[in-house]
Amino acid sequence: MSESAKKLSKSSKDLVHAAAEVFSPAEVQVEEFFDEDNRPIWIDSVLLNSVAYCCIRFTSKGIWGIKLQASNDTTEGIRYGWNCLSPTPLPPIEHMAFVARASLGQEYIYFIAQFGRGDYIPTEEERRNDGNKFKAVVVERNLRHAALCLVTNKDQTEVWVKQPVLDGEGNILRDLEMVDGPKILVHPGASLVADEHDPSLWTEMNNHLTLPQLNEMMFATSNVGKKYQAMTNDCQTFAKSMFKLAS
Repeated sequence: MSESAKKLSKSSKDLVHAAAEVFSPAEVQVEEFFDEDNRPIWIDSVLLNSVAYCCIRFTSKGIWGIKLQASNDTTEGIRYGWNCLSPTPLPPIEHMAFVARASLGQEYIYFIAQFGRGDYIPTEEERRNDGNKFKAVVVERNLRHAALCLVTNKDQTEVWVKQPVLDGEGNILRDLEMVDGPKILVHPGASLVADEHDPSLWTEMNNHLTLPQLNEMMFATSNVGKKYQAMTNDCQTFAKSMFKLAS
């Protein structure tokens, strides 16, 4: 890691908590999994204008999923019963996050953006008047740590890739239907099982994006200016909106 990146990492206290608090602040128990010098870094104005990141281009994108803490045997039973009786099935009880990857030789930088209960993405006017509290993170050279940004409980550490369903010509469907793909972390212990060089983990972007460009896309999603609401304005709608925008 570069000296400037180390300084950025160490200057951000308790970033593990901050990254995980995106959708479940009461359940953070995963700090033990992170190395002291290799934590997620908040994306703020300092990072967006830093020399270290000015030449980096993100070329791949994806959506990752994790089972929500609330998704216990009772809620799964309710979901199963509903799906047996209703023509409109309930969606999986899982959290999704948008991720992007930039190459640094044989190593990578990961951009992780997630939206959840209690979050609010301000409009452009609100950002000018009141600032912005909604932020993504980057993780340098560590796929396991990137995936840990989704984990809020050490008893539930399995993270996997959500892959878009393709039509007969290999094109991504417009409604962005997703299926479970390769696992990145498995339980227990948040063990890394994915190969960071595996192309099946990613969808290549036609346009290579800078960190500021990716960051601004969060404020062009369908979630802007609206309170979180399960199934209509939630983590999944945000992740899919980002996936579409990062073309």
